This record gives sequence, structure tokens and C-alpha cells, in this order.
Amino acid sequence: MRQILLSLLVSIPLVACSTKETPGHDREKAASTQAPAAAPPPTKAPHDHAASARPHADHNARHGGLVTMEGDNHVEVVIGADGAIDLYASDAVRTPIPPKDVTGTITIEPKGKGEKQTLTLAPNEAKGSLSAKGPAPDNADYTWDLKVRNAPMKMTLTVPAGGTAAFANAPADHPAGDHAHGSPHGGVVQSLAGGHVEVKLEKTGDITVWMLDTAEKPRSAKGVTASLRPVVAGAKEVELAYDEKADVLRGKIDPFKQDHVDGVLSITPAGGTATSLRFAFHLEGHQGAGHDAHTGHEGH
Repeated sequence: MRQILLSLLVSIPLVACSTKETPGHDREKAASTQAPAAAPPPTKAPHDHAASARPHADHNARHGGLVTMEGDNHVEVVIGADGAIDLYASDAVRTPIPPKDVTGTITIEPKGKGEKQTLTLAPNEAKGSLSAKGPAPDNADYTWDLKVRNAPMKMTLTVPAGGTAAFANAPADHPAGDHAHGSPHGGVVQSLAGGHVEVKLEKTGDITVWMLDTAEKPRSAKGVTASLRPVVAGAKEVELAYDEKADVLRGKIDPFKQDHVDGVLSITPAGGTATSLRFAFHLEGHQGAGHDAHTGHEGH
């Protein structure tokens, strides 16, 4: 009996030792008997809006004016009905450029009565613009001559009575051929008294204007007078001539290198009143007259 008791006493600690596990062993053992855990989903990197911005892809007005471009710089021009002038400079991806980095003048030349005058633009830190005060606009040419971070920028815009707010704005995020109104001839369509007007601008510089009715069906362009001024450095306003055979208005300006061009159409329908309309032309893929491809363009 004593031998048996001694054997049991000796065996008990041995059993206890055999069941004792090292720290963490239970967790490891449990994990080894279970199905492997699924790998955690990859962490999505935060979207870098600055990196995804494409140069010259955004011509939307930030201050209710008209956006112009030369080289890698943009200037939004705002002319108030009271003659207040504000120019907002931005870089290729429309990041604002501080007014202290821009200097220049603006020359106002009325087409009718009035004297030509040149005003010095002063920084307005509160607005983030270069500003001046001129006479109330009334169909005058405004020519700004700037140095934007030492890069020259000079352009002319004809501003009607009421200032730049008088321009009817084409949606800048709709390329020609995909305009909200439709695009019967591959141009950009806007509403006009009694119907619509469609303007097509080619990279070759060819301009065609169709008069359309309320249903965007062709109507005669006879008796209509119009001119187009591209808002591009060095571009001049061109008078459009009536093409009786095609019943359209046509014009020709120098070819463009830019893919994005704004233009101001001054148009007077037969028996109607003069109107100024802003058009945003997207010329990607245009190889010449009659080619209507608009590839590679994403929204602004």
C-alpha cells in the first residue's frame, strides 16, 4: 500500500506539469484549430484632390465673371454694372494666386462716346483680387495688361451695359456635342429670344452659327448680325458673314492651340435686340473642320 501511495504522489505533480501550458499557448492552440482569419481589407488612401486636378480643365467662374487663360495662368474678370473692376488670378489648376504676385493695368475703350482711359490695378487683399473703379460699362473694350508671377498676360474683352453679369453663361462642364440643349450640328447651343442659337468653333479657327427655333430645328439666319470674340490672348473680334446657300453665319479666325476656349457672341436677330452670350468651347480631338470628336474630356 505504501508503495502505491508513493507512486500516486509522485505521479500527481507530473500530471499537473503535463497540463500546464506556457503563456499564450492556449490562444495559439485555439487559433491553430480554427480556419485562418481573412486578411484585413486594404486601407483606401485618402483622395488627393490636388493631385487629380488636371491643368486647364476647370474654367468655371468662382466670382460670377468670365474666366480667361493664357499660358499656365487664368484670370477671372468681373466688371460690375457700376464700373467696379475685379480680376482674380489663378494657376493652371485654378489655385488662387495672391494679389501681391500680380501687377498691371486695365484700359477701357468705349466703342461709342467716351474717352479711352487706363487704370492701375491695385491689390485688394480682402477680395483676393486686383481691383479698380471705372465708368459704368456700355459696350466698351476692356484690355488688361498683367504680369502674373512675372509671366505676361494681355487680353481684351468687350463688355456690354450691365457688366459681365449681362453675359448669359454656357454651362462650362458641358462640351460641345453634349450640351443640355442638344447639339444638332456638333456645336454649343444656347437660348435666344424666339428660339436658340448654335455656335461651332473649330481648332482651325472656322466659326459657324446656326439659328434654331424653340424645338432646335433650323430657322433662317438671314438678317441676323453677329460677331464673335474668343477670350484668348491676341484674338480679335470677328464679324460673321451670312452664307445664303447654307443659311448660316460664318467667320474665320487664327487657329487655336488650346483645347478649351471661351468666346463671347454678340448677336442681333432680324428685327430683334442685341444680346451677348458666353460660350465655352471644348476642342479636344478636333483635327479640322467637320470633325466632331470630343474624347478625353472629363467634367470640370
